[in-house]
Amino acid sequence: MKLIEAERKLRAFSEQKRVFRSRELGRVLGESGNTLRSSIKRLLDSGIITRLARDVYWFGDFKGRDVPAIEEVAVALRSGEFNYIGMESAASLWSVISQIPVGRLTVVTTGREGEFNTPFGTIEFIHTAADANEIISNTVDYPGHALRLATKRYAVQGLMRARRSTYLIDWEEVEDGD
Repeated sequence: MKLIEAERKLRAFSEQKRVFRSRELGRVLGESGNTLRSSIKRLLDSGIITRLARDVYWFGDFKGRDVPAIEEVAVALRSGEFNYIGMESAASLWSVISQIPVGRLTVVTTGREGEFNTPFGTIEFIHTAADANEIISNTVDYPGHALRLATKRYAVQGLMRARRSTYLIDWEEVEDGD
């Protein structure tokens, strides 16, 4: 496929999706196998897409949209798993800790642990053995975001369970509830 045609097809999806796995690129471009691998290589070489991690690609500009780009990447990196903003990231959003993690997102996942450096910041995945019911009942929808958000208490419980630093926690704020 010609680069211009591939870019046109990707642009048609860019309002809904900016992060793609190779399988998704194959569906968008109508290609598979060696043809798809060749197209991905040409798209990378030309700068039309950017590789963010193994089998995770970004299409489009890096300007902001409603959904934070770093969260879109986190969802793609752990697709098929339950993921939510937790630990320090959630505690900061709830004003339970005074420090704001800059350039870092802590995501609790039923998938593998790991850390990924992206153009949008570092994503740290922390594994949880919690089941779907526990996660859903202890997280809230976070409008304008790709991930759910741990409740105030669940974020603090997660920090304690994972033996992360708790010295910055404002315990009075935790007691105020969600």
